[in-house]
Amino acid sequence: MQEQIGKVTIQYREEEILLQTEALEDARIRELLAEGYDCRQQQSPDWPVLYHLSHLRANLTQWLPVKKTDRVLEFGADSGELTGGFAGKAAEVICLEENFSRCKLLATRHQDVDNLVVYAGDLWKNLEQIEGNFDWIIAPGIVSEAQRYFAGENPQVQALKILKKRLHPKGHLVLAVDNRFGMKYWAGAMEPHTGRYFDSLEGNGSTCSRKELEVLLEKSGLGEYRIYYPYPERWFPMSMYSDHWLPGAGELNQNLRNFEGERLVLFDEEKVYDQIIADGRFPEFSNTFLIVAGSERTDLPIYVKYSNDRAKEFMIRTDILKTEDGCQVRKVPVSQEAKAHVTAMKHWEEVLGTQYAAACVKVNHCELKEDAAYFEFLSGHTLEERLDDLRAQKEYGKLAEALQEYKKLLLECLQQELQPFAVSPKFVEMFGTADFKKAYLGAPVNNLDWIFGNLMETEDGTQIIDYEWTFDVQVPVEYLIWRAVSLYLHSRSELKQMGYLAQLGISTEEEKIFEEMEHHFQLWLLGGTVTIGAQYLHTAGRTWKLEQLLKNAKKDQIQVYTDCGQGFSENNSFWIETEPDKEGLIRLTILLPAGCKAVRLDPAEETCLVKVRRILGELGGSYELPWSHNGRELENTGIVYTTEDPQLLISGIVEGTSRLYVELSVQTISPDAAYACMNLLNRVRRAERLYNSAPFKLLKKLKRTGK
Repeated sequence: MQEQIGKVTIQYREEEILLQTEALEDARIRELLAEGYDCRQQQSPDWPVLYHLSHLRANLTQWLPVKKTDRVLEFGADSGELTGGFAGKAAEVICLEENFSRCKLLATRHQDVDNLVVYAGDLWKNLEQIEGNFDWIIAPGIVSEAQRYFAGENPQVQALKILKKRLHPKGHLVLAVDNRFGMKYWAGAMEPHTGRYFDSLEGNGSTCSRKELEVLLEKSGLGEYRIYYPYPERWFPMSMYSDHWLPGAGELNQNLRNFEGERLVLFDEEKVYDQIIADGRFPEFSNTFLIVAGSERTDLPIYVKYSNDRAKEFMIRTDILKTEDGCQVRKVPVSQEAKAHVTAMKHWEEVLGTQYAAACVKVNHCELKEDAAYFEFLSGHTLEERLDDLRAQKEYGKLAEALQEYKKLLLECLQQELQPFAVSPKFVEMFGTADFKKAYLGAPVNNLDWIFGNLMETEDGTQIIDYEWTFDVQVPVEYLIWRAVSLYLHSRSELKQMGYLAQLGISTEEEKIFEEMEHHFQLWLLGGTVTIGAQYLHTAGRTWKLEQLLKNAKKDQIQVYTDCGQGFSENNSFWIETEPDKEGLIRLTILLPAGCKAVRLDPAEETCLVKVRRILGELGGSYELPWSHNGRELENTGIVYTTEDPQLLISGIVEGTSRLYVELSVQTISPDAAYACMNLLNRVRRAERLYNSAPFKLLKKLKRTGK
């Protein structure tokens, strides 16, 4: 049987889908599709909505060099998250999906595509019925799902061998596998298939290590293959690294992606990644592997970076291609609206080449081919690298000199075109209504990305390697300088207090103006797009940091320090589990080491209210012990602590005392409440002192006499 949705045909066997039930999330997605919901412009607090409808899902495979003559099979197409990346490029796309409800979602979202056929029901039966082989088979989930379909040894091998037989001789099979030892699992993310912490690391998940993956590919007879490393992970990847192009230090800084549930944050992943990168072991700890198995081809990029989390007219992809002469950079529009932005780069090469000629700064050569812009891959060292070398050597004076050289070079490039700056309608559109306090100069055309990473010293002199953000809008020269320096200082906190901007003639007041300009500019580039970062804040599950976990773990514990003559130290401390009774009273029995002279109790590691009922020593009978604290007494209410290190100091311990008995209650309170109590207490104390003072008593006596 078949069902038609728009131009898309769904083929199915009625007996296979009769017993299927529609998931609740599918009904919700179907409603949103009917409403024209767009993840680019809207937010939903539901992970399933983002999973099924975010345009970033297609980043996983959209970059593959599918040609107009190719036949593509999408095996396990789900609701069509990846389908759009092939339908616009291939001759024919066939999608196999078990669930009929998901097939209807797929057909609905791509109903205007006329080269798409969808088969619902048993994947393997449907595959047998489809005639012919394929240039591309996209099966991202088959490695983790194979055990559902095949019994016996190596179900993954069985599945891959069947798919391999359906490839053309020069065809390619594309797989995605979560890495068993992915960095996110060490840092505290759940295993996605089991929903439990550390299952992947312990070997209980449907994940695969790099070594296991290579063995699997070899046993499956897939021959040649190339492994890519999607970052941050497979759901919303923004970059594709490979063994020919690995990440550099500081690049892996978007690591919180726990949309599907809560996670722990046990360490700073960016810093650990930097150490692993320095050690040359990133491939072992990538969160995901993407495998392109098949004959070697020159049109497969060695690196891919997406910039499509912004307005449609600026949505592009940057590829690095390996050529016979080295490498080449390609910028590709990933939306119809962005084609003009990409083709304009050739025009800006010519404009900037003329503008920079007087300063002998060259512009990276651009060539347009098939709507894409190709650039030379230049060799040399960027200004950013030079500044980082000086920073590493703590040559801060020379770094300041290099910044002055940068300013001088920029002014030389723009000198012949500088005019008194005037706010234009286009400036207001892009940068808002800035409240300038002084007059500036500016050129009519500006490359806003005159940043340190784009200035490279080559054998042919200084070159600007990327000029995507060039616009015919006048801005103050000082804004260009501020933008480059502030971007550099952003991730180099130790340099922020050294006054480099002031040395370049930019005041604190101007910084605020330029910050507001930049904020408006970034909003303009987004064009109303809700970024994945904003979606994360709105959608993600709870994130527990290690510090929070430790603090929560210690809420039902009291740390005890003993002093036997050497003072208090962590080495001479221990923890006692506490269990308050129904009235909140904690009863402790503390065994003392021989020669103990004093004891310190830390009742909590946060602001709190403590009420001590009694503290007794045991020496052939009990006796009361004196004690002090570092909080403030609230009369009969207890002791309020505004410190996160509250202490009770017990002294006067008689030699030979074997144990202490302590009864107290501990109630944690917010810092604001603690400070409010302290301020109130201080006011009461001041009032008491005033009331008991001699002048006040005299004043009262005079008033009585007057009456």
